[in-house]
Formats: sequence, C-alpha cells, structure tokens
Amino acid sequence: MLENIDILIVDYEVLLRRALSRMIDAEPGLRVVGEAGDLVEAETLLSEVRPQLVLVNVDRAAAAERVIGNLIAHTPGIRVLALTSVIDPQAHARLVTAGAAGIIHTRQEPDVLFKAIRKVHAGELWLARYDMAALVNGIVRLKAADEQEAAKIATLTKREHEIIACIAEGLRNRQVGERLFISEATVRNHVSSILDKLDVSDRLELVLYAFSHGLARSPERSYSAAGRDIAEHRPDKRVSGRRTGG
Repeated sequence: MLENIDILIVDYEVLLRRALSRMIDAEPGLRVVGEAGDLVEAETLLSEVRPQLVLVNVDRAAAAERVIGNLIAHTPGIRVLALTSVIDPQAHARLVTAGAAGIIHTRQEPDVLFKAIRKVHAGELWLARYDMAALVNGIVRLKAADEQEAAKIATLTKREHEIIACIAEGLRNRQVGERLFISEATVRNHVSSILDKLDVSDRLELVLYAFSHGLARSPERSYSAAGRDIAEHRPDKRVSGRRTGG
C-alpha cells in the first residue's frame, strides 16, 4: 500500500476549505492533516502536523506571493501548490517566482487536482494547460519590474524604513513621532519623502506596497488596526507637486 501524501490546506473561506478537505480525503493516497484560515495558523500547523505539501487558495490571500514565500521560508523543502481562479500570466509568474511548485485553476476537475498534487509532491512543476512561453515572458517582465522597485527601495533611509514599519502598524504621525522620538512635523516630512521615492499616492497605498515588498510584517493579523486608522486618517495628498503626511 502506497504511503499517504500529507496535505495542509490554506483557504480563507471556511466552507470552501472544508469542502476541499473532504474531497481530497476521499481520494486514496491523499490525506489532509490540517486546515488553516490564514498564514499565522498555517505556520503553526506546519510545525505540528508536518505536511509534505501545502495547497493554498491564493485568490483570497492578501499578498499571495508573500504568503507562499513565508510558507517556504518557515519550512524549507515544503512543496506548495497554488489554487486560483485567475488566468493571468504575470500573476502566475509572481507565484512561481515566490516558490509555488504548481498552479491549478479552480475550474479543473477533481481528478486534475489529485494528479497535480501527486506531480508536485514528486518534485515536478505543475502548470496544467498553461502556456509556458507566456509564463517565461511573465517572469522576465517581473524581474525587470522587481529591479526597478529594488532601485526605489534602495533610496530609502534607515529612518524611512522605521517610519514605514510604524505606518504599517496603523500608527498616526503623532504616534510615530512618539515612538521614534522625533517631532510630528519631521514625521510628515519623512512621509512625503517616502511617498515620492516609492511613487505611491497615499498612506493606504504605502501600506499595501510595504506588505507586498517586504518592508513591513505580513498583515496576517488582518488589516484591522492599520486599515481602520488609515481609513480614518485619509490620505496624503499631492500639494504643489509634493505629497504631505496625514
């Protein structure tokens, strides 16, 4: 009798996660050893149940490629299969670059999913009916775009990195100043500089940029604190060609 492939499912929708779990468990040779609703829960389960493969629904994951990257960093050697309803070469290129060993569309039949799981577990790359040329071109374009973003990020000072991390926590300018022992006016000046350097329009866009580019801790605790404060403290606007802090 073949040994089971142990699988951890990460899906942010409980009903869909449970349905997917039951379907996979019913397939001989496949076994769901854990279910997670977010990255924090997934990282805990990785240590507890030690799955061989993670099936993650990236459609409902914030910063999906970072989720995949964090899963792999937490458990080197783990195989990740991404489940998505999106047909987008650039998005798929990001997932593969982040470390996904396979991408499968939600419209596929269960048998295709089972085959993909087995292929990915065996060390193969699964792209189903994906156009390989489109994927390669997407990775090339992604590399060029990432180099441009890396150049922007390289212009940030140490203080600006600290301020970005504070803003990502949902802190307002006054609170940032208190934490870093600088004046609120100085914080505003730094925020204006940060927005210009990264070419983002306001604090909300800055937070999203920070999460997606690793400038702040992944928001798996949810956007509650940051999102609430940012929404209440709306946004930094351009004034005479400059952006000002809120």
